[in-house]
Amino acid sequence: MADDHLNKITKGRCLCGQVQFEMQGELRGIVNCHCSKCRKFHGNYGAYTSVKVEKVKMTQEKGLKWFRSPTDETPNVHRGFCSECGSSLFWHPRDQPFIAVAAGSLVEPTTLKTIGHVWCSQKADFYEIKDDLPQFDERWIA
Repeated sequence: MADDHLNKITKGRCLCGQVQFEMQGELRGIVNCHCSKCRKFHGNYGAYTSVKVEKVKMTQEKGLKWFRSPTDETPNVHRGFCSECGSSLFWHPRDQPFIAVAAGSLVEPTTLKTIGHVWCSQKADFYEIKDDLPQFDERWIA
């Protein structure tokens, strides 16, 4: 019983179902990223959980495409999305053991809570952050 969180399966998918996946184990709480790239990728800030790459199992990846901007200051970061419906799904720095997964792609209930905000220095001017969660000008400092 004590290890149930290690065996927990969380499912996720894009809007049309051409990309579906499962993640095993406990997920990090949701971090809202306010960087300019997330705004372009999501249409607003990006809300992400995170899990070790080897804990993600693709169950349907027909529409999965990866984008890497060669002119970006983060050239090692790949962004995964569905080429059919356009859902933004993943943010993965390829040299890191963790992959960020868009919270909106998760099948509910997730039981996850938002734990903070990153890249607040790049936050858009059309909304305010009104909660009392930690805010960082750049990346999360753990």
